[in-house]
Amino acid sequence: MTGKSKKRLGIAVLSLIVGLGGVTATVYLTWPNNALGVYLLERENRQANIRALEWRVSMETEPASRAFFQAWLAEEKGDLAQAIRGFQSLRDAARPGTPFYLHTSTRLGLAYGLNHEPERELAIYQALDDQYPGSSRLSQATFHLRRGEKEQARRALDEALDRDERDGSLGADRAFAQSLRAGLVPERRERSSATN
Repeated sequence: MTGKSKKRLGIAVLSLIVGLGGVTATVYLTWPNNALGVYLLERENRQANIRALEWRVSMETEPASRAFFQAWLAEEKGDLAQAIRGFQSLRDAARPGTPFYLHTSTRLGLAYGLNHEPERELAIYQALDDQYPGSSRLSQATFHLRRGEKEQARRALDEALDRDERDGSLGADRAFAQSLRAGLVPERRERSSATN
């Protein structure tokens, strides 16, 4: 090996060490808010959810509740077709107006959303409006927020909170709806028109 090739090899090794050191320092300094940290935390949380749902399925004695958690478990494991079939079947068998009907409907909507069927997800939430106006509008608001549609979310939250003032339809979700709405500052043009 000649002196020139030794020098080039030394520069290459030094560059590799400096590059790896920079990557390591960047990951360390930005942990857990970097892409790798977020991915690992999401993966860890998903595994914890799966373990909790598997435990819940094994402990549940009531058939409808067991089927609900099995459908949710399928969703967590990524089997969205099975989750949708499970939630759909449970919702169809549930009596409208009951909390179970609401829970199976909202989980069905979420499963459609995860399955990249936003129109079906939104339709599920809108269909709840007659019997569950607060939950319907709150679900629509979170749907719009996930899609970055702040104006539609703001309108749905305003409607939900106004309706709740009259009939208490948000129930225990009122504080959640208020906190979501507080995070949605009105558009600049709305603020200027309100002052006129």
